[in-house]
Amino acid sequence: MNESHDMRPPSFTITCRKCGEVVPAVPWTWRHSCGGTLRLDVAVDAARIAACSASTRGGMTRFAPVLPLQSAPEAAIGDTPLVLEHIDGVQVGLKLEYLNPGGSFKDRGAYVTVARCAELGFKSIVVDSSGNAGVAIALMGLRFGIGVDVFLPRSTPEGKKQLLRVLRARLHEIGGDRMAVHAATLAHAASTAAAYAGHWFNPYFAHGVKTMAYEAAGQMPSIDYVFAPVGAGTVLLGLHAGFAELVSRGALARMPRLIAVQAAGFSPVCAELGVEDPVGRSHLADGIAIAEPPRKTEIAAAVRETGGYGVVVGDPEIAAALSWLAGRGYVVEPTSAVPLAALVRCIQDGRVPAGSTALLPLTGTGMKVLDELAELAGGNVAA
Repeated sequence: MNESHDMRPPSFTITCRKCGEVVPAVPWTWRHSCGGTLRLDVAVDAARIAACSASTRGGMTRFAPVLPLQSAPEAAIGDTPLVLEHIDGVQVGLKLEYLNPGGSFKDRGAYVTVARCAELGFKSIVVDSSGNAGVAIALMGLRFGIGVDVFLPRSTPEGKKQLLRVLRARLHEIGGDRMAVHAATLAHAASTAAAYAGHWFNPYFAHGVKTMAYEAAGQMPSIDYVFAPVGAGTVLLGLHAGFAELVSRGALARMPRLIAVQAAGFSPVCAELGVEDPVGRSHLADGIAIAEPPRKTEIAAAVRETGGYGVVVGDPEIAAALSWLAGRGYVVEPTSAVPLAALVRCIQDGRVPAGSTALLPLTGTGMKVLDELAELAGGNVAA
């Protein structure tokens, strides 16, 4: 078997989910002219999956045979540990995505996104994010020699702004809410030669995240359930893409059930799945506080396809899960505790029986929000 990087790059197609039109891979397109979101499908076969497993290369380069790239340059992204814990008879695989260089799973999606922009000759990328996505894109921009403009709310904590400056991003502070920031970002991208690479829309991002599924499938003997935090849906959609490729080519026996976990007050996907939102609004899970994700229908369809369901959790449950994680040495942001909060409830109500296995990605580091974590600890939420 040749090394994975010796295989020819895979072919891929991009289609509009709304009207079905095929979209050329060149030039860069992040949304169809009809307003529909884009679906990217990579031509993956059993030989390509086997090549990933057999490769001695590390990080994302190992997955070159299944990524929509002409080449997969070396970068210290991926290869995150998976730690097994046991909760009331359920074996839980915690995928430590917060140990990526940028502190979140979004490094995976940013890798593919920025590498593709580099292949297309872009010298500048623009994104609207003050959190993990902005950091991930800025980090990969440095790696691939592309300038990054980050549009962010003026109210963004100074610590995050400082980190983005360390990563040499050009910051544009905008007054108003997230949608005002989004509008300013698109206006800037339209007036320059920059690529707009917001992860809500661009179809390459999920194919970076899917590598998490490839890794987890090799780290756990079996996976019955996957509990994923859902805001824009990039975690769940990426995992769905990865597991679907593995199952369709016989590399994985069956598809895990995908559980979409949302925070109280921000649960449009769960509403699509028939789950009521409790009274109140989460203040802890700011990483998934998205009222209307563009891919809402796609996320719900992926959950239904796997026999999964939605769960909405509130701040008391999130705080308790965060305390459990901190007590075992997992320093994560509150949003990362959302899947655990849902799993605990589902174990208690019998939806996840003893003897099952569950995968939980710990998506973001707590090192970026130490003040918030310290305040929660001071409020005696720790067990």
